[in-house]
Amino acid sequence: MHLKGKEKHFWRNEFSIGSLAEIPEELNSYRAIDTELDDDFLKTMISRIPTIHKLYFKFNNITDQGVEYISKVKGLYELTLREHKGITAKSVPLINQLHELTYLDIIKTGITLEDLPGLSQLQKLKELYVSSENKEEEYLLHHAVTMKHTIPSCVLYINYEKFE
Repeated sequence: MHLKGKEKHFWRNEFSIGSLAEIPEELNSYRAIDTELDDDFLKTMISRIPTIHKLYFKFNNITDQGVEYISKVKGLYELTLREHKGITAKSVPLINQLHELTYLDIIKTGITLEDLPGLSQLQKLKELYVSSENKEEEYLLHHAVTMKHTIPSCVLYINYEKFE
């Protein structure tokens, strides 16, 4: 089987890969900052590379649909989805499927503190970064305590401030 059409173009341009045999089954990490990377990119990449250990995305064009593709990745233990307004609370159940995660950064997404208990299956999570427009100390502490009960081993960072 050979790569054809759009998929051939994708692999050649994005990864300098010319044949199906050259596509790895596993990647240690993939990183994209301030690019045109979008949900279709993720769909194509993840359809051929099922195991990726670290994904770092900041200022791209990822939405809830892209998170659905990411939720299928095996062996993922670090995920950064910073500054993606198209990622909303709809993504929480999808992220919750990534049971191996030890690090999650969802700063400046549409996921709020109220949505975080939906990540209850991420019991290996050690660090969680999230932002909040509400800066009231009592409000932030309430959600920090809730998360400590939900995932006891996780350190929560709200607006880069550590809550243990």
